Amino acid sequence: MSAAQVVQVLWTKAGYSFLPLTVFALGSYIAIYRLFLSPIAKFPGPKIAALTNAYQFYFDVIKGGRMPWELIRVHDTYGPIVRISPTEVHVSDPYFYDVLYTGNNQRRDKDIFSVAGYGNSGSVLNTEKHEHHRMRRTALNSFFSTQAITRFEPVIRSKLEALCSALRQKAQSGEPVNLENAFMAYTTDIISEYAFGKAHGFLDKPEFAPEWTKLMTGCSESMLIFRYFPILMTVIEALPPSLVKLLDPGMTQLIDLQRATEVQVKAIKEISKSEKRSTKYRTIFHEVLLSDLPESEKSVTRLTQEAQLVLAAGSITTAHFLKTTIYFILANENILKRLKAELVKAIPDPQSLPGTHQLEQLPYLMAIVKEGSRMSDGALGRLSRIAPDQDLKFQDWVIPKGTSISMSSYIQHRNPELFPEPETFDPDRWLGENSGKLGRHLVNFSKGARSCVGVNLAKTEIYLTLAAIFRRFDLELFETGRERDVDEARDLFIPYTRKESKGVRVVLKEC
Repeated sequence: MSAAQVVQVLWTKAGYSFLPLTVFALGSYIAIYRLFLSPIAKFPGPKIAALTNAYQFYFDVIKGGRMPWELIRVHDTYGPIVRISPTEVHVSDPYFYDVLYTGNNQRRDKDIFSVAGYGNSGSVLNTEKHEHHRMRRTALNSFFSTQAITRFEPVIRSKLEALCSALRQKAQSGEPVNLENAFMAYTTDIISEYAFGKAHGFLDKPEFAPEWTKLMTGCSESMLIFRYFPILMTVIEALPPSLVKLLDPGMTQLIDLQRATEVQVKAIKEISKSEKRSTKYRTIFHEVLLSDLPESEKSVTRLTQEAQLVLAAGSITTAHFLKTTIYFILANENILKRLKAELVKAIPDPQSLPGTHQLEQLPYLMAIVKEGSRMSDGALGRLSRIAPDQDLKFQDWVIPKGTSISMSSYIQHRNPELFPEPETFDPDRWLGENSGKLGRHLVNFSKGARSCVGVNLAKTEIYLTLAAIFRRFDLELFETGRERDVDEARDLFIPYTRKESKGVRVVLKEC
């Protein structure tokens, strides 16, 4: 054996013998760095949060989406800025929101940790870098502009008529209606029609396709785990479908949905090659494929990921708003009477709804929409941003550039200084002289360059739907309780109620 080989053997044996010591030393260094040497070591917060992501994992996964309520506790303990992970600080101050969620004039990246676990890295929502996001977002902006949604409004109205027709049948039979299922079917049929030129047809299915609502809930629950273990999604996708079904039947449905979406994207891509469209109006993915985006941005894989996020974002949050807001209207007789009186005066013929721009001018309906937006929050999850080029100043603190910074709509919308008695649904707060100032703190669609691209579509659906439902029907709550069926109890990025919830259910009569 040569000298070199002897040294190698001795080194290898020594290395193995010192492995526990090496691991201990490395772990100690990481702990010391995170606690004392990190650029954000100065910020207050639980020491366990500074040491490891296990702190967030406990509240996100083990406790089932309870991180927003833990954030309230730590802010009460440590103040308006708190370190909540080895790399992230969270801010609770409504006047900092515009600084963090700014426009395109200042770069804001997303924290890779916050986007990796949700998969679909090819989508606009989960794009990490500022410039890359801006390119992808620009390709979608024109399809969600006010003018584009006005052109699409006849399709929205046709889906609304289909919804009302189904509700009439329920009114005649006296059967209760689960509003979450109904609105999930409604909003999904709208966004799938706009995206692909063909609706999923959930409005035509029995009980408004409750299996679709269940699937979307299961996907949201799974995303919490994938955030911490993103490799799991890759492993699951590589497994045989039969094994996936055995391990988790719900995941089989998700994979089936991904494959069905991929088939739709491939079909649209074939049509786009000949620059032919299958519908009379512009659809999102036909036009994206004909846009000036680089070919790498038009791959089937990326567009399938984009499509999945468009379907989810275009359905779940609006459905959540509608069923939540309708509950609060029905739970307060005075609010219900005032809304109905305004709608009867503005809409003499219940079957002839005014345009959205006219409905937006109705003072009490507008106030209800704003208060419903506050109580339904949009995205419940903390939205992280990174300022890669500049330190950000918050009060007496300087947050170093490159730090992941997050804020939460739930905390902002429950701020008692801005919104007295924040747990009370009170549309009157939007009718006073301070309503304009309050509006800047309403962040259910977020703000800045990465705000929700679908805001105009959502508002059109909301105004038309509330007007039609309350002008055409008398509704009464059916075995629905606020704590169990309405109040937000789980942060699955979007708000969810308790697991045992049976949904907001109503019985209807035609007016």
